[in-house]
Amino acid sequence: MSAKSLFIPVVFTAAALLMGPASAADFRALEFGTPCDRIAVIEAGRGSASFEGKLPSGYQFAFRVREFDRDALAVYACDGGKLFRGGYVFEAKNEADAAALYTTIKQRVTRERGAPSYDFASAAHRKKMTDAGATLSRVDTLVAFWSGKTSEAHASVAEPSKDRGWRVSLSYTANTHVQE
Repeated sequence: MSAKSLFIPVVFTAAALLMGPASAADFRALEFGTPCDRIAVIEAGRGSASFEGKLPSGYQFAFRVREFDRDALAVYACDGGKLFRGGYVFEAKNEADAAALYTTIKQRVTRERGAPSYDFASAAHRKKMTDAGATLSRVDTLVAFWSGKTSEAHASVAEPSKDRGWRVSLSYTANTHVQE
């Protein structure tokens, strides 16, 4: 057997070892605490394209992916060279599109983790804000958090700003980095 014919099986075996078991992943194919120097190799192995634009705030890596049947960015944040947060950032056409995607995300995460640990759409939150004198827009209520064994999930909608349009995000942050 030639060295060339051994190359492909060796590459796939190495990639599989780097990725680890799928069931242990905290975000995509990685566990929290994984060295961040593995992210690019693993995303390339998944067929993701590297994102070359301005990174979303707080993230060091971004890749173009498909999630929820949409184009998205898979984004990663590291602390001390180790993964502690991963997420998806989606562009939406308008407020209605953003709200519909948020609803889909919220339903899926609720199926996976149970009811949100804090839901800005809840009557309790709306009352708390009204009692404080705040006026809430619909977008102000499109935010939810879910607790979990290893991480906190967070979904939200962001209105357009000077350099971007409507955005919907879903992120997972290691409990070691969740601040009360």
